Amino acid sequence: MVVLFAAVISGPVVGAGLVQVATMVRHRTPSFSQSPNFRAAPSSGALYLMISGSRGLSPDAVASIRRTADRAGLSSTVVHQGTIDLSSILRSTATINSMPDGAGVPMSVLAVDPLAAEPTTSSTVAQTTVSGDVVVGASSATLNGIRTGDDLTLLGWSGSTVRVQVGAVEPDATIGGAELMMSVATAATLGLDRPFSVRVWGFADALAADTVRKEMLKVGAGQPIRAWSSKRVPTIDDTISQSQLKRLLGAFWIKRGLVGALQVDPSWKAANVGIVDLPIVGRVTCNVTVGRAAAAALAELRDNGLASLINGAGSRRFGGCFSARVTRSITGNSGHNLSRHTWGAAIDLNPSENPYGGQSKMDPRVIDAFHRHGFAWGGTFIVPDPMHFEYTGR
Repeated sequence: MVVLFAAVISGPVVGAGLVQVATMVRHRTPSFSQSPNFRAAPSSGALYLMISGSRGLSPDAVASIRRTADRAGLSSTVVHQGTIDLSSILRSTATINSMPDGAGVPMSVLAVDPLAAEPTTSSTVAQTTVSGDVVVGASSATLNGIRTGDDLTLLGWSGSTVRVQVGAVEPDATIGGAELMMSVATAATLGLDRPFSVRVWGFADALAADTVRKEMLKVGAGQPIRAWSSKRVPTIDDTISQSQLKRLLGAFWIKRGLVGALQVDPSWKAANVGIVDLPIVGRVTCNVTVGRAAAAALAELRDNGLASLINGAGSRRFGGCFSARVTRSITGNSGHNLSRHTWGAAIDLNPSENPYGGQSKMDPRVIDAFHRHGFAWGGTFIVPDPMHFEYTGR
């Protein structure tokens, strides 16, 4: 067992649909099954839709989505999402692991209405959350050494601490790739009130679900939304869940400062983050594992005579790789979620030409090179981030 609190060193949540790339060549994002390096997992579980927005859904968007579901004779429920920091694990009267004062391990959380949880999760999740206990994803349980019956001390968004009991450990996929799942009421005691998605179910078949999915894309109440089927085929630009990222690049504790600033466990940083000399770009601070993969992609471009596609000085000065901070948000609530740059897991290239939320000018040949070396591209995100390449290790 690898215990998270010892600062693991090892080595869905997710991308979005297709966008048109503003270059001379049109780029198509392949699915796993269409790419020689990927294989889609077999589809399983209940059929439902998940409709979400970037950095959460506005009240008007939630109301519009649920009205559309009602008109179609379908059931729906609102799911909240954010990050809560885990400060200690207690078993009986013994403290199994604890963090320095004011510090915690960032844990991705989904909060559900227990009475509506079973159709899109499991009966175990419904029964556990209705009692006020939490469900832990199997990967996170292994990383942290958590067992059913343990008590977790969590740091709320206001700085308060709340103790919850682990009622069950479930497969990651059952709880949507999150590390913790809890009831909306339990999340509220932690200050986590952030409607992130609406789940819709009750379809006769996959064709009916796809018809409704297309309708949902029109009802965002002015907010960009995405609508995914639980049976969709993943694409190469889907990012990985936070628990998968921890298994890939290691786990750490953080202390939160003002305006989204973070202090990262120095032992993890010393073991995983360093200066990397990237072809074309030059020296940047990055996760060393990610830096090796980025260097290979950039070397491929250079060796194929395509170095001019990368603005090296701009990428080095205004792009970068490692930056400990919460996620950016043009509008909405960041949910205390950590940017993948906190792991040094992403690299921003040609940022001046490819601003966050703006039109992409990234050449498809750059995108394809980074795909081949284990990166997802941010140009397909619901709010496009075309400068952003995020390491998935696939």
